[in-house]
Amino acid sequence: MKTLRKKRRTQNTIIAILLGTILGYLLAGPLTYNRQIQELQNRLDELGDTGIITLTGALSIAGSSTVLPITQEIANNFMFIHNLVQISVAGGGSGHGIKAAGSGEVDIGEASRNIKDTEFLSYPNLVAFAIGKDSVAIIINPENPLAGSLDLTMEQLAQLFSGEISNWNELGGDNHDIEIYTREAGSGTREVFTNYVLDPYEKIISGDASVKPSNGEMRASVTNNKYGIAYVSLGYVDISVSSITIDDIEASIENVQTGDYPITRILWVFTNRMPNTLEKAFIEYLQSSEGQAVVEDLGYIPIV
Repeated sequence: MKTLRKKRRTQNTIIAILLGTILGYLLAGPLTYNRQIQELQNRLDELGDTGIITLTGALSIAGSSTVLPITQEIANNFMFIHNLVQISVAGGGSGHGIKAAGSGEVDIGEASRNIKDTEFLSYPNLVAFAIGKDSVAIIINPENPLAGSLDLTMEQLAQLFSGEISNWNELGGDNHDIEIYTREAGSGTREVFTNYVLDPYEKIISGDASVKPSNGEMRASVTNNKYGIAYVSLGYVDISVSSITIDDIEASIENVQTGDYPITRILWVFTNRMPNTLEKAFIEYLQSSEGQAVVEDLGYIPIV
């Protein structure tokens, strides 16, 4: 019922804006604005009894596992409003999302990192739209004796994930190997982590690290391993894991917004060339106040 009331308010707002604009044109001078008045009247006719411009067709979306929860929730809301639209949403990683959108395999791609120059060379017609902000948090198991107190520098993180620091006792914990989890090549989360943490110290991920295909798998692995450590999208941090601080700065939305937390990124969706009517409507809904409320509810950071 609450959703239906919101839908009616949205419909009434659209109609009120159009009617108000028509009235404004009439007061300003009907002879000058006849064409604009007719165009707006046509839009009102399109709204009809439902109060919503009719959209039909299908959309396919794929890419980043970070962006996936956002587009899934938005797709459900969008299909409720526009019940003649069908939307399929899949993961696959940021690299896959960029390639799939650029090659026309899907209508909209998702990525949690910027497009690389090499990708732009392969897919020069990609058009990017920012739909939120995020960060990468470092997580350990809540039963690890260091949970709630572990604070590392960026250099220590680089040494740990490269395997130079290999036992928890080197950080004041138990005498046990540090078990590292990492994402697959092409992951936007891995790309951001590498750029911020490893590259400045000329390190690479340890060859002993276990590779996981999604943020959800990374979190689950740490949840089930007392001595595991991983990096995940901030939106995936929950009570099943414990995030560490970096230089005494907690991984939180507030600290990302102020710029205090050192790892931040933009979340993107892409189309191949400028979006068509249906693609444009979906992206605009993502960027609207209702869409950004979903972004925030899921633990990410709105763009406005």
